[in-house]
Amino acid sequence: MVYGSDPLPLPCRDRALTEAYGIFLLILLIGISVVLIIAVSGVFVTTFLQKPPVFAVQAKVSTPVPDKSVIILYHLQGDPVALANASGPASSPGVFVTLESPDGEKIPVAPSPVMTGKPWADGGTVIIYYDGSQFWDTDNFSAVISGKGTGEITVIPPGIWIIYITDQQTQVVVNSLAVTA
Repeated sequence: MVYGSDPLPLPCRDRALTEAYGIFLLILLIGISVVLIIAVSGVFVTTFLQKPPVFAVQAKVSTPVPDKSVIILYHLQGDPVALANASGPASSPGVFVTLESPDGEKIPVAPSPVMTGKPWADGGTVIIYYDGSQFWDTDNFSAVISGKGTGEITVIPPGIWIIYITDQQTQVVVNSLAVTA
């Protein structure tokens, strides 16, 4: 062997470099994977896997005043929720109500201007009423009866109505009920 020449043949040097490079790439790949898993799991869980509120509801049609019918929703038990556009605690998820008429038309139910702002919780009621042009919901029906609401309450058109209660955050229908008017 001549001084200055490599003691190892060329293929051995390439293999050593390839092994070191492979180990470096493996460590780099594992590090990037760990960072991505931590970043994605935190963001994914908070934004995409949000849990909608869970609560039991019962519905019935009632005639609180002669010749005037309303739909009463009873919150039986579960998570307290705030009705759409009603100010409630920040911890209460918001929900909104949509009706499906007997002929299949989807009708949004607007929050009445006389809402109390309290969350809809166990034992609470929400009244859906029709004023001849639009459906409204309220948790303060006595104010509606006294004339402080949106107008005159009329009879809900007859037929089978489907009530959809939808979570505002996830846009998931959390309850659907049918009533006959």
